[in-house]
Amino acid sequence: MIFRLTLYYAAWTIRLGIPFWYYFQINAEWYNKEKGFYSKIDMDAHTPSKWRLQQSYFDKNCPPVEFPVFLKPEWGQNSNGVVRIDTKEDFLAFETNSKIPYIVQQAAIETQEYEIFYIRDADDSQQLAVLTITQAINQSDERHPINSINNADVSYQDCSDTFSQDELAKISLHLQALPNFRIARVGLRANSKADLLAGLFHIVEVNLFTPLPINLLDSSVSKKAKRQFINNSMYHLARVSGTTSKKHFSRFLFFKKLIKYYRSRVNL
Repeated sequence: MIFRLTLYYAAWTIRLGIPFWYYFQINAEWYNKEKGFYSKIDMDAHTPSKWRLQQSYFDKNCPPVEFPVFLKPEWGQNSNGVVRIDTKEDFLAFETNSKIPYIVQQAAIETQEYEIFYIRDADDSQQLAVLTITQAINQSDERHPINSINNADVSYQDCSDTFSQDELAKISLHLQALPNFRIARVGLRANSKADLLAGLFHIVEVNLFTPLPINLLDSSVSKKAKRQFINNSMYHLARVSGTTSKKHFSRFLFFKKLIKYYRSRVNL
């Protein structure tokens, strides 16, 4: 999947005359240069309070009042290093050698998990050129599972086609409450489709580092449909990658992010 996405993106940048490396500067405004990564704490500050889960830096001297909670590295991908803590005793016993600070995040009470992937329109930042809604289906009986592509109990179902154009417009309107990320994947939990449309949900994660369109993991979607989606989405990604203001450009930004990412995986 990654190879095909990269290939189509490269083809469109050549065709449109946009430097390929501009992709590495996408969302540069929200990259924390001091820390060297996209901080979950920073993302939390950008999330409207009604959708925000309580979270703070891990501190054994300040245990949560309620459990379970999730402990997450402040920088990480695909739920690497994420653990669920069910009791105060487990919280106090938690140890890590990671050089990446851990944060404590309140567990969402909602029962359904969705991954919303989008690419902003290059001509109108108030519109989304690409929008998909994918539900994470967990076959286990866990009340608060850690859903990820690395969890064998999890499958992904692209449910974008079950939303009407008016409903997709409502989702798009919700996303406008977040900063103008050019590309992002937002993980959230809601109790139902109706609640999702009504804005009754909590955001679990905002992925700005290689936010892959997870709808492509739905095995029921045909190869032809996936190719068409990749071609269309990479066209829009190429176009929007040229809209980052040069004042936000950071030399070797992508490589710094990549190095930090792999170091975080080793240290977790």
